[in-house]
Amino acid sequence: MPVIIFAFVIAALSGSLFYTPDYLHLNVNRTKRFRWQIKIRWRLIPAILVIALAFSTNIRGVEIVLASCAWLAVANLAAKRVTSPQFSSSYFWITDSALLGTLVFTMPFDFLLASALIVASLHLAVVTSQRPAVGWSLAVALVSIQEIFEVGRRAHANWNSPMAFTAFAFIATLAAGALVARAHKQNARNFVAAKLELKEFTGYSDDKIRGLWATSNEQLAKNWKGAHLDENDREKMTAWYRENSELYMFAISGYNLEYKRIRDSIKMLKYGRGACLDYGAGNGEIILELARRGNPSIYFDVDGTSMKFARYRAERQKLAVDFFHSKEDLAAAAQKRGLDTIFSFDVLEHLPDLPGELKFLASQLNPGGLMAFDVPAGSTKAHPMHLNHHLDIHEHMAAMGMVEERSVWQRVPFRKQEKYVFRKPA
Repeated sequence: MPVIIFAFVIAALSGSLFYTPDYLHLNVNRTKRFRWQIKIRWRLIPAILVIALAFSTNIRGVEIVLASCAWLAVANLAAKRVTSPQFSSSYFWITDSALLGTLVFTMPFDFLLASALIVASLHLAVVTSQRPAVGWSLAVALVSIQEIFEVGRRAHANWNSPMAFTAFAFIATLAAGALVARAHKQNARNFVAAKLELKEFTGYSDDKIRGLWATSNEQLAKNWKGAHLDENDREKMTAWYRENSELYMFAISGYNLEYKRIRDSIKMLKYGRGACLDYGAGNGEIILELARRGNPSIYFDVDGTSMKFARYRAERQKLAVDFFHSKEDLAAAAQKRGLDTIFSFDVLEHLPDLPGELKFLASQLNPGGLMAFDVPAGSTKAHPMHLNHHLDIHEHMAAMGMVEERSVWQRVPFRKQEKYVFRKPA
């Protein structure tokens, strides 16, 4: 069992180094790290129960596993009462270290397993820190190293083993710290640039912009529930989105600063060829970047504040972008030169006639043209304005003669698919 758990911990650490620093630190959400730490421990508890109990050979082992899980659960439940997001990294490191220290200093413990768990605790403390701090990283590393040597002494391990894990702990700490520092610097640049644009466009204060970043999604959900709209009334739906477009501008702006959104946008931009349309372009991130790269570019969305903001950005950056809010005008412009690439992200789930929208977009494509879009899951508590479409996307697009281009990852069985790329045959 120790070797299996050791391998699992090392694999998890490797994956976390690749993903977690950017995921936690590229955003404007001040509570994200705090909530993530609670969530990750709730997921660890059943994993510990299943793995450890499956390999426990006596009642004593079962008692230790149950007590450890109870400690993690109590620490999670108490977190919101006894700490704040600013100090959550210290709080969880202290509770984790208390648990590991109790186990290490009071009972025999496998050296390999204990060392891996200590390094994992150290890693979590560093990647969830409020800001990169050399002193904090070194402090937690020194305590962790002390625990590693104590485990080695009690297990009568060869002197080389604690030394090897000490080196591993330092390397893991330095790697995590460096990646967190890099993410912080990039996030600061992204944050300043986004805030400056919004400030110049709206005239709002820094505090108001931060407040709208934090509350716009919640306010949109509240406004949607209060409107009691008929989802088949396109005119009233359009009017609602127009009236709430300033909130959407801030919601989209904050969303575009998150790592997953940045990564997805960069990934999708590689499909941009020839004349491009972003259908439901929001603040214009994708279409402005395509225009910057020299692609003939068309923006389409509701005629509201977010469109005005995107137009302001295009003018400020001296980018040639055509703006439309009427489907008739868009179709007329597309017929003149045709479209080679159509993007539509985070919009189709808001529109009542999904089959009709997909048919309309496909009809605007040149032969050989590409259509990249997503259809997220339906209504949720956070996003009640997402409509519940029950449409077989593959069947519908195939009926129009569109051919799907799927990556190897998208072909994995039982994997939920939200993003699609289809090509119109030449």
